[in-house]
Amino acid sequence: MGYAVRRRGRSRALPHPHVVFQLPRDTTGILADAARRRRRDDRHRRGAGRRRPGDGQRAHPVRTRPARDGAPRAAGRAVRLRDELPADGRASDRARLDSRSGHPGGGHDRHHGLRIPFRQRVASPVSDEQHDALQRLERRVEVLEQVVRRLLASGAAAERIAAAPAPPPLPAPPRRAQPTPDPAPESPLSSSPPPPAADFEQWFGQRGLLVVGVLALLTAAGFFLKYAFDRGWIAPVVRSLLAIVAGIALGAWGEARIRGGLRRYGAAMIGAGGGLAYLGLWAAAGPYGLLERRIGVLLLAACTIVVTLLALRHEIEGLAIWALAGAYLAPILLPPPTPNPEAFLGYLEVIGLGTGLLAYTMSWRRAFDLALAGYFLLAPAGAARLLSSAVGCWFLAAGALLTLHVTRRRAWPEARVGFLVLAWVLLAVAIAGMSDGPEPRLWLAVAAAFAIAALLWWQELDLNRLRAPDEALLFVVNPFVLLGLVAMADPKLLDREPALLPGLLAAVYLGVGWARRATPHLVMGFALAAWAVAAQGSPPTVVVGWTALALAGLAAEQLGGRPGGRLAALGLALLAFPCLFGVALWSRPSDATTFSDAWALALYGYVAGTALAARRWNAGVKHPGTARWTARGEELLWVLCGAAVFAGGSVELPRYFGERAPLAGDLALSVFWLVYAAAIVRIGFQRDRKDVRSAGLAVAAGAGLKIVLYDLSNLEALYRIASFFALALIALAVAYAYNRRAASSRDV
Repeated sequence: MGYAVRRRGRSRALPHPHVVFQLPRDTTGILADAARRRRRDDRHRRGAGRRRPGDGQRAHPVRTRPARDGAPRAAGRAVRLRDELPADGRASDRARLDSRSGHPGGGHDRHHGLRIPFRQRVASPVSDEQHDALQRLERRVEVLEQVVRRLLASGAAAERIAAAPAPPPLPAPPRRAQPTPDPAPESPLSSSPPPPAADFEQWFGQRGLLVVGVLALLTAAGFFLKYAFDRGWIAPVVRSLLAIVAGIALGAWGEARIRGGLRRYGAAMIGAGGGLAYLGLWAAAGPYGLLERRIGVLLLAACTIVVTLLALRHEIEGLAIWALAGAYLAPILLPPPTPNPEAFLGYLEVIGLGTGLLAYTMSWRRAFDLALAGYFLLAPAGAARLLSSAVGCWFLAAGALLTLHVTRRRAWPEARVGFLVLAWVLLAVAIAGMSDGPEPRLWLAVAAAFAIAALLWWQELDLNRLRAPDEALLFVVNPFVLLGLVAMADPKLLDREPALLPGLLAAVYLGVGWARRATPHLVMGFALAAWAVAAQGSPPTVVVGWTALALAGLAAEQLGGRPGGRLAALGLALLAFPCLFGVALWSRPSDATTFSDAWALALYGYVAGTALAARRWNAGVKHPGTARWTARGEELLWVLCGAAVFAGGSVELPRYFGERAPLAGDLALSVFWLVYAAAIVRIGFQRDRKDVRSAGLAVAAGAGLKIVLYDLSNLEALYRIASFFALALIALAVAYAYNRRAASSRDV
């Protein structure tokens, strides 16, 4: 157990380790080993002299050996307690436990030797963390003891492992009847002890007062330096040296406290000492003017490095955070007379990226978050002009690349999503400020965005990562953010060929989805292909292109066996409908030819494409992974097809007949609605679908309301008569169909 509580960088002078709970090394299992021990013991319990009948003595009856630790074990129990004393034992039986025992462990119930000689054992104080570890270990041992009591009391059956067949036993005289022991009383079942309640007094005395003391010490040192400067008591050089020497001494004393076991207290003293030295260096380079500001910043950074090394040595994250805060405050407290953005970004890169790598190595989550937060937030505050350049863009890309690399191996979602989004925002601002610059520098800045997107794309080739919500969000956003950043840069090449970059990205994602049979990548490839079509063509062309892509996605899953094709087909069909009756219809010229212009051709293509996809929906291969999303895809496609026919007819017929006579257009619309309703009701009877018939009745009701409320007041003469006559015919026909169905139901 002594080895379990040791940590790297701590004192190793602990008491010798001892075994609390040890399993046998036999790979056949505990119960099988117990069975073998029972057979071996049976050979030595056949007579008084522990000899077998073949040794020249008459075999005695087997004696009863009650366990020394409690009631005799139940019959058939596969677990036996060790060192049982015979009831009629002799002196040889007692010799197993005296100072000259023949026990293989030396009489001390141990199956191993001491790991540390007795004379070399050195006791040392136990630190707070070691004390907590011992308490947790005691609770675990107590839980194990309770589990063992439950198993021994309830007689739980365990799976026995078959042992090697034993030789046939020698004939033995009949045994005396043994009294059946009473079963051991069942131990009361008890749950594990609750964790100790938090002691506010201990917390306040151990941590609260420690924080207050450190802050008060630093405040007193700062006030002393200011007061001594105002009064002129001590020379400035002496004041600064006193603060630095006091800080070094306090840090050394804290180092000694850590070695003595006071880990938390010693770390606080090291932090306080580093703060005093920091104040002394700042005063020397700032108010006193004893050093040049650049040298002062370097000395402050050196102080930070020393504290960071101590934090690494003792594995104390809080000390590293304290040092990192001092490093970020150094250029703010000692600004140079002339701003130097290049040096400032270089300083941030060394401090931020270096501390981030150390935090990744030590698995310090808070230190990594603070390092990257200061890296991204201080850069625009101190070097905003330089960020709007290729150097600034690659500075931001370096932080994003480090974040992606670290969070791929560490589950830190707040860093992965938060800092990546922050890098994208700052990169967009920087690229927007370079849009009027030279084209080579602009492309060099855009290359930083490509580097981030490429690394994220490569990491997301592992489909298991996409199961997390944050990874799925980054997967969806990544290519579109890249397209947006390139569009903000506005290179001339993309002005001439706006579909070039989306098409290339679509080819990459489609290739990965096809080769790896990856559903997310295949769907993303079709989405990027749809983006490329939208960037290049007119609205009617976009509708036709999206419909063709929907058919291609359906064929990819049915014929190619690539999962995700049906899902992409549904998405594209849904997007094409509002594009057809929204953007495309709004941009349609008023003098366009009815039934034969680009919009009408797009309507015909959409209706034909959705009808074909709905008819062929259940054919071919179906992937079970997307079945819950595409189970009712056929119905959805038929609904889209029918809605397109209804909306398209409602647009084209009044337009065509209205050019000849305004009242004829209204009459044509009413008649079309009634005919459409009758057709839908008929399809509902043929398919035996109540929902389809209900939709037809809803359309018929709408047509009736239009005729009664609108046509009656606006139509004249024959138009009004024709409108009501059409309503009567359709209503009677639908009523006839329902009555016929009711009659056939009664006959059955």
